[in-house]
Parts: sequence; structure tokens; C-alpha cells
Amino acid sequence: MGLWAEWRAQRERSRRASTYLVQLLRTPEPVDVAWLRSIGVSDAVALRELTFAKRAIGLIAAERDALDDRTASDVAHQLAPVISREAREGVDIGREWGERWRAYTAALAMRGSTEAPTTRLARVLLTGAGLGDPIPEQLLRATQFVVSTRGAANLALRDVFGVATLPDDIRPSALRG
Repeated sequence: MGLWAEWRAQRERSRRASTYLVQLLRTPEPVDVAWLRSIGVSDAVALRELTFAKRAIGLIAAERDALDDRTASDVAHQLAPVISREAREGVDIGREWGERWRAYTAALAMRGSTEAPTTRLARVLLTGAGLGDPIPEQLLRATQFVVSTRGAANLALRDVFGVATLPDDIRPSALRG
């Protein structure tokens, strides 16, 4: 690929990552904020933790489910200026995002756990909201949030980056070229 074609391909990937990021940056649904508020979490903390969860789950989906291995880094590259701007507005936001991102990735990387990965991600959400030992109903509701957020992220990935299509008469391994 020539320099010009490579530059255009990079610009297209950046444009798509930016479009996908719009999904991750949407304000959490009022019903989700109200749910956390109903279990004793302040509005500000509920909004922050749901926002962090949407971003983290969206990055995880881009990392694990995208067609191109570069998608997650393209999305993270587009997200970095947003985090930097927020960190300038509120000193602790950048640090809190970093802590939460590490917690989400650690929860996913955990091996030998009997809990489903979505439940482990839900625990990170609830712990960030100040509920370190949630009751089963709270954990179930948080897991539903994680599942629906992951589904929305996957749908956005498919809408923005496309769907893998393979010919019916050729094995995928034969396409390697």
C-alpha cells in the first residue's frame, strides 16, 4: 500500500473510531441513574460510574469483537483527548478513569472464577459506586446493565465498521491467501 493510500485508510479508521466513540460518550440512560440512586448512590457518582462503565465496556468490545485488530487502539486514541479534557476540568477524573479501566480489565482477565465475566464487570461498576458487597438483586441489575451495554457496543461496532462476511463455498482458512 502506498503512502497516500495508507494515509487515507488511517483517516477512514479514525473517522469510524470517532463515530463509534459517539456511542460510548452518550449520557447514561436516566433509568440507570435512577436505579443506582434508588440503592443509595448519589447522582454524581451514579453518572460517573455508569459513564466509566459504558466507556470501558465499549473499549473491551472494540478490543475483542472488532474485525480489525487496530480498532481498539483507534478508539482509545480518539478517547484520550476526551479524558484529558475532563481531567483538566476535574482533577480526579483522569485518575479515577485509570483506576476503573484497570479494574475492568483485571476483572476480565481473572481466571478460575466461577462468576461469568459480565458479573465480574458488574461488580467493578458497583464497587466504583461504593457498593463493595452488593446483594444478589443489585448484582443482577448491574449485570443486566453490562449485558445491554455490551450489546449496544457490538451493534455500534457492526454499524460503523461492518460485519464479517465469508463465502458459503470457501473455508475461512482457505482465504488466508
